[in-house]
Amino acid sequence: MADEKTPDEGAAEKAGKWVAELAEKVMLNGVGPVSPSATWAEDRLARRQGDAYRAPDDEERRSPDAMKDDIDAVVARIIKESVAAAGTQGFVTGLGGLITAGITIPANVAASFAVNMRMAGAIAYLRGWDIRDPHVRTVVMMLAIGMSAQNVLAAFGVKIGQKIGEQMIKKIPIAVIRKINNKVGFFLIAKYGTRRAAITLAKGIPILGGIVGGAVDASATAIIGRATDRALRNGDLEAQEAK
Repeated sequence: MADEKTPDEGAAEKAGKWVAELAEKVMLNGVGPVSPSATWAEDRLARRQGDAYRAPDDEERRSPDAMKDDIDAVVARIIKESVAAAGTQGFVTGLGGLITAGITIPANVAASFAVNMRMAGAIAYLRGWDIRDPHVRTVVMMLAIGMSAQNVLAAFGVKIGQKIGEQMIKKIPIAVIRKINNKVGFFLIAKYGTRRAAITLAKGIPILGGIVGGAVDASATAIIGRATDRALRNGDLEAQEAK
């Protein structure tokens, strides 16, 4: 039949669906005792601002521009806490079956995705992106699994050096988003489809190069956190052409 999928296409679709579901679970609902991205971000912002803190629905809450210094500091703290979590095997393995892929992605890599997605979701939230929207989550999850901003823009049909805003992303048909998720699936299978591939390829992948032999490299989380923040500042997804 014309619409029959090849084994590779079927695996990529399954992987893409799994990672999208993981992004929704981690960013919106939390995982076990771990709070969701927005809740975590607001808690850290409240700690930073103390008595001056106002909840999102409070009319006296300051604008993001007025809170820029606080938001910058909270983003830095969130990255730091995520780095610590990524380097703590007890935290990662404690996620257990909640992050089971059901595909051939190694469990330690899947666990690192959960840590990084929560972080990326919190950063996106603080930078003004609506992570409740599946279009936005697709962008954030792509950054969280180690895809470069250039590759994210390319998936959306945007040239390197251009910017794409949240409202532009939301206009993209959901069917196209599903196709992008399939591209994400191919990325996952190609990079992390087997434990041997994860170990071998990790040596040549700067962004996730520390995930070797079942160990989560905290430096990878730091790289992803900083890259996500750069890409999502000012309400635009932006990638600079490689020097």
